[in-house]
Amino acid sequence: MLSYQHGFHAGNHADVIKHIAWIGVLEHLKKKNKPFTLFDTHSGAGKYQFDDAEMRQNKEFETGISKLGSFSETSSYLLNRYLDVVEPFYKQQCYPGSPVISESSLRDGDTLHLMELHPAEFAKLQRVMKRAHGCHLHKRDGFEGLLALTPPKPNRGAVLIDPPYERFQEYQEVTRAVKKMYEHWQQGIVVIWYPLLSARAGKKQGASEAMYQQLSDLAKTSFVAELIVEDVKDDNGMYGSGVCILNPPWQLDENLQEALQALSAALGEDISTSLRWLKREGE
Repeated sequence: MLSYQHGFHAGNHADVIKHIAWIGVLEHLKKKNKPFTLFDTHSGAGKYQFDDAEMRQNKEFETGISKLGSFSETSSYLLNRYLDVVEPFYKQQCYPGSPVISESSLRDGDTLHLMELHPAEFAKLQRVMKRAHGCHLHKRDGFEGLLALTPPKPNRGAVLIDPPYERFQEYQEVTRAVKKMYEHWQQGIVVIWYPLLSARAGKKQGASEAMYQQLSDLAKTSFVAELIVEDVKDDNGMYGSGVCILNPPWQLDENLQEALQALSAALGEDISTSLRWLKREGE
């Protein structure tokens, strides 16, 4: 099923936590003068205009990036880096997707693999990324592509996984793909976005939690960070979202927690955040 288009949700609170976490990983990889490889399994269109029909329909960006105001400096280095990346696009009335964010961190010798199966989204991605250097676009299933292209050489790198979870089976597909990837690329850093769903979602309620528990033992270390924007008791469907990070870089937990605290203050008084380790070194 290829009905999902991210433009309806671009720039919302879920994108904000996902992209802050991803930028934290990118900043770590850039600390060493050694090349790295990035994989984006569900790339989407790459960039989203606020005046496009999809973004105008629900205006979900008003729950996320638009609440961050004038992009002033905060107490969080990581949140400031996110704002630095996003601000030039926001001034042009658009929001950068993960392909554009990733490409902005590439240096000579670094590589980015972007995978997108939706025909319309892939066509948009081609237009957005046509002048990008170090990028390879693949019109293929993201999980199949990830397993075909790993381990990279050299083996420094990271993976961003954020499927739409329209199908219940996608939760298990994530787990299977990551498990197979780690069988031949144990060093990879993996960032997995997931929705937090109320009872209104039916059997999908609790599926994200079950998924990250299954994922937690696949890497040496793992933690989850979450952003809650509504009371689960209100039963509005998706009441928040989170990221599960496998093999997280040193101090990413501290930097991300600091960023989320600053973010929650900007998004509103009813916002809450959490970060908890699933597996620590040696456990």
